[in-house]
Amino acid sequence: MSDFLPAHAEGPKGQSGAFLFCDHASNTLPGAYGSLGLTKEQLGDHIAFDPGSAALARELGRRLKARSVYCGYSRLLIDPNRGLDRDDLIMQKSDSIAIPGNHDVDWQEREHRINHYFRPYHDFLDRELDAHAATITDPLVISIHSFCRALRCTQSHRPWQAGVLWKDDEVSAREVIEALRIRGMSVGDNKPYSAKAYNYTVDRHVGARGLRHLTLEVRQDLIADQNHVREWADLLEAPLRALIGG
Repeated sequence: MSDFLPAHAEGPKGQSGAFLFCDHASNTLPGAYGSLGLTKEQLGDHIAFDPGSAALARELGRRLKARSVYCGYSRLLIDPNRGLDRDDLIMQKSDSIAIPGNHDVDWQEREHRINHYFRPYHDFLDRELDAHAATITDPLVISIHSFCRALRCTQSHRPWQAGVLWKDDEVSAREVIEALRIRGMSVGDNKPYSAKAYNYTVDRHVGARGLRHLTLEVRQDLIADQNHVREWADLLEAPLRALIGG
């Protein structure tokens, strides 16, 4: 465990009004867990992480000179964006794919994952946010995710190219939604997920601090390579700069 980091940060401190974080940045598993019984292809699937989200967060962070925090482990180990009371904190099946390594997780193993991975990530994010808010007046916190075009378990098509999720800060969300729609993008307003229904990490860390914030979701096939990541960063940079005043 000594060579495995549950979280890490990139980018300069105190130079930007923006702060980014990425809950589902990685499909990495600590060595002791092997592949949780999954194939390489399955670990490259959206069940294990949010493909493209880390690349987009990194590109936006570079352009905005923003501090960015990344979770270092796969959501299949334990999902950092779920509360400890949730049945899907450690998933036995995700989008119709069984997770063999999670089938016999007992109380002791659950506590181990909470104490060695879940809590260290959230403690790290707490420290980084505290340091940022102590330096920057009225920062904008941006959570970066990606979503798949359709879930296997429902076969329902998701028509949006991106989604902007919000709960407490409608003003910031509306600015980005309208900016993207003006550019011809199909943007979900609290779709494909609603932050009013559930957005654990934002509620825990950002809403509790009363900071401006929004969650960005971009469809995974649209940020599958660096050229497309740059195109989405081009779309997002101006409205985000307007919100942070830079």
